Amino acid sequence: MGRFQRLLLVSILPWRLAASAGEGSPQTLVEEIRSHKAGLALWWMGNSGWLIKSDGVLIGTDLDLEPAGKIQPPPVTAAELAGQLDIAFVTHHHGDHFNRPTLRALAAGRCSFVLPRTCARFASSLGIAEERIVIPKPGQPFEVRGIRVEPLHAIHGNQQFTVLTREPDFVESLASNCGYVFHMGGRRLLQPGDSVLTEEHLGLKNIDVLFVSPTVHNMYIDRSQILINQLEPSYIFPQHFLTYRETDENIFWTRGYPDELKMRLSRTLQGRYHKLKQGEKFVIR
Repeated sequence: MGRFQRLLLVSILPWRLAASAGEGSPQTLVEEIRSHKAGLALWWMGNSGWLIKSDGVLIGTDLDLEPAGKIQPPPVTAAELAGQLDIAFVTHHHGDHFNRPTLRALAAGRCSFVLPRTCARFASSLGIAEERIVIPKPGQPFEVRGIRVEPLHAIHGNQQFTVLTREPDFVESLASNCGYVFHMGGRRLLQPGDSVLTEEHLGLKNIDVLFVSPTVHNMYIDRSQILINQLEPSYIFPQHFLTYRETDENIFWTRGYPDELKMRLSRTLQGRYHKLKQGEKFVIR
């Protein structure tokens, strides 16, 4: 071995030893979630899926952690998350929101499940015990694990900016499917779920954090802009984009327009607009 090779080996050996000992290695998402102790933090899981943690309580909304049909693998698996999650919220019964493999894996953990009536009927087949389920009703606030929740109606859209009426449980869906206002960390967070814009949304007050879906089958660009301008939240997070592989048949719900929406907003509101990558952490100050 030449002198240069010996010097090179000596210089890289400490790095190898540190790497083998785990020094300097990046945290996994689960480790990052577990280590977050103070303040309100959130992570985007793709589509309308979010993890939100405050005061030691971790909730998830509309988690679909299956890789099938996705542009990229989800940032965490349901099995990895099952031991950390306290509450799983679902807005409605479609598979990209009420994802049965994900919920079945989460049922192996300790979390409670907030399931609209359109979803709760399938809970036993997923291994979710009845005592772990809360069935929300729009307009009737409740508390679960110390978090106050205000459910509101979610009216599902469809192709060409229409309301979805073709499903056999259309009337039950109108009555049961929910968006949610969460009270966490001294903030009010609005997750509308899959919904067209309603007067109920525009009548909300003091919304600090807004999750918004600028898709054809939800509030699109113009109606999302109306909602944002009305509520003037301190933090705006687009969702329901760049998660599933797009086809001609599904583009009305798989394609979102977060960049186009941002360009429609005032400079002040653009400064409050945060387009995250999947798995990225954001701390609410």
